[in-house]
Amino acid sequence: MSHDHQKKLPDMDSIIENMEKEVSNLTDLIDSNPNDANTYSRRGLLLGQLVRPKEAIDDFTKAISINPEDSTLFYNRGMAYVHVKQLSLAIDDFTQSADIDPGNVDAISNAAMAHYESCHYDVAIRESDRAIKIDPERSLPYAVRALANAALGEEELAKDNLAKAVKYGFDPHTLGMLIKQARRNRQEN
Repeated sequence: MSHDHQKKLPDMDSIIENMEKEVSNLTDLIDSNPNDANTYSRRGLLLGQLVRPKEAIDDFTKAISINPEDSTLFYNRGMAYVHVKQLSLAIDDFTQSADIDPGNVDAISNAAMAHYESCHYDVAIRESDRAIKIDPERSLPYAVRALANAALGEEELAKDNLAKAVKYGFDPHTLGMLIKQARRNRQEN
């Protein structure tokens, strides 16, 4: 394909500028209707993409106060808590999300990952098992189980779970690096 026919991609500055404009527009909507959980949620998602997780947490918290039965709000706030390394709060939100929507494999899988990152390996495995029971073809719960197995020195189980995670789409290079790190962490402790 010649250079003239290549599609021009927008530059990062214009993408960020458009996102900031949208945040401003959503702020105006919130000012005119402060009880719209969806508007807070949309702004929270944008703030998360703009790597402003503390502001995103504030928006998801406000949205939850308006609509405490929306599992997605808890999930999204949990993801924002992960970004600021507040893992216990993330776990609480992922758990609440899964309590509201028991089939929410993403919430359960991310709770498992937060438990793994908090060195609660047995809980990470248990939550991964729970997610796999709901959807046995998701890669993340197998990946988390593999990491927890490696951290516990359960090499054969780690290999089995690694193979399943890769089978269902987890990047093998990334997972291999994570497992090596889990083994190093085990050896250091």
